Amino acid sequence: MIAAGLHSLKLRILVAEDDSEMRALLTRELSAEGYEVIQVENGAAAALHIDREACDLVIADLKMPEMGGLELLTMVKGSHAEIPVIVMTAFGDWSSFAEAFEKGCSSYLRKPFKMAELKSAVRKALEEAT
Repeated sequence: MIAAGLHSLKLRILVAEDDSEMRALLTRELSAEGYEVIQVENGAAAALHIDREACDLVIADLKMPEMGGLELLTMVKGSHAEIPVIVMTAFGDWSSFAEAFEKGCSSYLRKPFKMAELKSAVRKALEEAT
């Protein structure tokens, strides 16, 4: 889906975040940038969605019930290696940072982050995926 060009298609971003306010904020901000945003409340729901429908980017919280961001990252890279994944967290440490990059994440954002940081990470991940 990405290969058709960044500006010719409405790119789909899957947001996996257990905090409903953060999900709504990310959806609002990314939708305003012209992306189609699909939101789910945990990694398990994200994994099911990815197996059913294509997406161009995954943004995942590190700590979620049922399946956390690192587990989701491992699953995405194992079955859909072309999909970039951004991991975000309020609880990260050097170990989770290193593990996320070792598993192939595109960016790792510490909460609270500025929306400009997220938007920049999204653009960079999508550009690198083409």
